[in-house]
Amino acid sequence: MRYPAAPLSLKVLISLFLLFVAVSYVFGLINIYNNSGFTYTGIVVHYRGDIKEMTVPREFAFSRLVQEHHVHLFSLSMLFFLVGWLFTFTVIPEVPKAFFVAAPFVGMLVDFGSLWLTLFASPQFGWFTLTFGAFMALSFFLLIGRPLYEMWILPIWEKKWGEAVPWCLR
Repeated sequence: MRYPAAPLSLKVLISLFLLFVAVSYVFGLINIYNNSGFTYTGIVVHYRGDIKEMTVPREFAFSRLVQEHHVHLFSLSMLFFLVGWLFTFTVIPEVPKAFFVAAPFVGMLVDFGSLWLTLFASPQFGWFTLTFGAFMALSFFLLIGRPLYEMWILPIWEKKWGEAVPWCLR
């Protein structure tokens, strides 16, 4: 199946799903921003209570991470699977496609793992949380954007320019 040739009803169904999960993810990002401000200091203070020494009781911090991660690991894994599965129908070559579908899972693994390390090893791991959280989000939005692009924009460009559409936009 190629997205430009898909029936209109399937394009609408997939597009609405992708748009709604994108909006849901943005709300999740807003929640993270409200808790940490997307800063190293905000992440460390939110989970440890202090940059230099841990002022949040370890039992409380452990309980908080278990509660947050068990829900997020299940839900984000399913979300990344569904969006990644839709991404596999794009015309991108297989090797880059495999990299792109793995990227949000790798980002999630390092992001969530670094929170545990921030808490129980060193606050310096907060930088990994910040970096790989951003990597996870960017890769997720790429997985959403490419199918939408191939369904709605690429057909217009191909109709207008035919084979003259640059390879990087196909």
